[in-house]
Amino acid sequence: SVLPAQPLPLIGDEVDAAVSEDLARCSMSIHLIGQHYSLTPEGAVASLVEHTPQPFEVVLVDNASRDDSVSVVRGGIAGMKLIVEDRNLGFGGGNNRAASAARAPIVCMLNPDTRVTAGWLDPLVTVLADARVGAVAPALIGADGALQEAGAMVDHWGYTGPIGTRGFGQPVPTPTGRTAVDYASAACLLMRTEVFRSLDGFDPAYRLAYYEDVDLCMRLWERGLQVWAEPASRVIHLGGGSVTPVVSQALWHHNRSVFLHRWQAELTRRPSFAGGSDEDLEALWAWRRSPSVSI
Repeated sequence: SVLPAQPLPLIGDEVDAAVSEDLARCSMSIHLIGQHYSLTPEGAVASLVEHTPQPFEVVLVDNASRDDSVSVVRGGIAGMKLIVEDRNLGFGGGNNRAASAARAPIVCMLNPDTRVTAGWLDPLVTVLADARVGAVAPALIGADGALQEAGAMVDHWGYTGPIGTRGFGQPVPTPTGRTAVDYASAACLLMRTEVFRSLDGFDPAYRLAYYEDVDLCMRLWERGLQVWAEPASRVIHLGGGSVTPVVSQALWHHNRSVFLHRWQAELTRRPSFAGGSDEDLEALWAWRRSPSVSI
């Protein structure tokens, strides 16, 4: 097995010498970032404790919550590392802060509104063990078990299209096995810690949320490291939003503009989803069948 096989107690246990010893040999650092949680992290951590036999640590960054979020989290989770910021670092900045405190060789960015399921970790670690892989993500599913996405494609205009759900249909099939993707959502994304740090993590040019994970994955591909989705691993994504719809829309448009400017040369060569043709979708999909993209 790639990882040791003893659980690290977190919920309802006092931090003691035994936990400290586990932390000294933990093999994965789980990063949870939040502010004024619509869904508090206890549910995500409870699912980790239930379904993750390998030792792990939890690093939770609170982005300057002004309500009782910090005290609620402190009362609900024992054994984590809690970092309380005095300003909102956003999703990318919060994960960068968490990564600076990580003590494990693998980092897992995980949304508070996720729930891991039985057997979620081993398929991801198997993929990540290949030195050609820079990041791997599970299939994200809804509470009803329906597939939300298994990675995504990026088109000429910087629009992202989830693979296997929400509207492509044929000729982009629902993935039945691991799939090379342009990017995978950092709602749950695993990377080797040294690779994440070597990229200086998420770029602060992206404000608060949106496109920072797309940019990170594009930089991995630029470096020659592949990004994969592994649907053998399934993580429930409940979708609890942390900002208002107006702010969300403004952030999305700003960050897409940053992304378009930065990746213009790469995106210019790509077809557009707006063409609406099977040929355009097939062209975007075709490179994943290249012999050079395989593990």
